[in-house]
Amino acid sequence: MSASSGCTTSDFYCTECGNKGIPIMRRPGGQREAGHLKNLYCIHCRKETNHVEIRPFGTYTYDDFLREFNLGRFVQGNRIALEDLKICKERECEYCVNGRCWNANNSYKCDFKEV
Repeated sequence: MSASSGCTTSDFYCTECGNKGIPIMRRPGGQREAGHLKNLYCIHCRKETNHVEIRPFGTYTYDDFLREFNLGRFVQGNRIALEDLKICKERECEYCVNGRCWNANNSYKCDFKEV
């Protein structure tokens, strides 16, 4: 595929280690939704893991991925849906986003989220 064929290159970031993986070119008809998860081989983890797709345009950015990754929203490579995140009682907690605890992977001991 050549760049002149209308293809765009998407970057992929591993949901396990957070590192950038191998980019993939996609045809206009093969585009996925913003933040799409794709199972790929991670050159850093040396195993197949889910990677988040970040297109050069769109609503889901690298900063969005970093926020989700650093706050612990990915569990075993899967993004936990907003409605499945625990309710957080402490609005000032850095893991509390719109009343939900994004620390779904429990990397931080929080006394404020509902059990």
